[in-house]
Amino acid sequence: MQLIVKPQRLPFIYTWVVVAAVIAGSYALVFLTDPAPASANRMHWYVARASGMTAYILLAIAVLLGASSSTGLFDRWKLRKLTTQLHQFSALLVFPFLFFHLWGLHADTMVPFPLPSLFIPFDAGYRALAVGLGILVMYGWILLIVTSYFREKLNAKVWRTIHVLAFPMFIAVTLHGLFSGTDTGKPWAVLIYAVPSALFLLVFGRRLFAARSRRQTPKSKEHARPV
Repeated sequence: MQLIVKPQRLPFIYTWVVVAAVIAGSYALVFLTDPAPASANRMHWYVARASGMTAYILLAIAVLLGASSSTGLFDRWKLRKLTTQLHQFSALLVFPFLFFHLWGLHADTMVPFPLPSLFIPFDAGYRALAVGLGILVMYGWILLIVTSYFREKLNAKVWRTIHVLAFPMFIAVTLHGLFSGTDTGKPWAVLIYAVPSALFLLVFGRRLFAARSRRQTPKSKEHARPV
């Protein structure tokens, strides 16, 4: 992930305003209509599911675009600037939907998720291992974004090492969704997980091939140099 630039910050702020408005409106709706607990839980469950899937898709887009940038995949169409901005904005936009996801889980009393279990890895009473993976990815993603803001002040090697963690994080969050989500067996959910995973394998393979080619190129030139 490259340095977060100013054009991405304003839309990110607007998004958080919308998040706050939706949550306030939801609580107002529940307070005014006084629905049965089952109806309120169903609404929160829908929020948790939809926002979780959306956050996953945004994270996948950010990882795929970031991984493909070093391979020059979009350079032939002169799309590097556009894909970099999409990469940055999708990475930032993960957080509002992640917040919705956590709020929906906590507000749904059918399956209790007290606040500590949403922030302490492997502390949840529901599928602790899978939920714990999701919490670890949440903290890892925060680290990625924070270091992106301070990239100019960080050692380049340290920054690259931190951001390589995006690859295992994508794998971990995919496992989190597969093994903790209630929609895993549905065809549309399988598609949501399968397509980014397949693209991830292709892009990651291309990235490894490109890195290997760069390492071999100097050696090839050295062998070709006349004695």
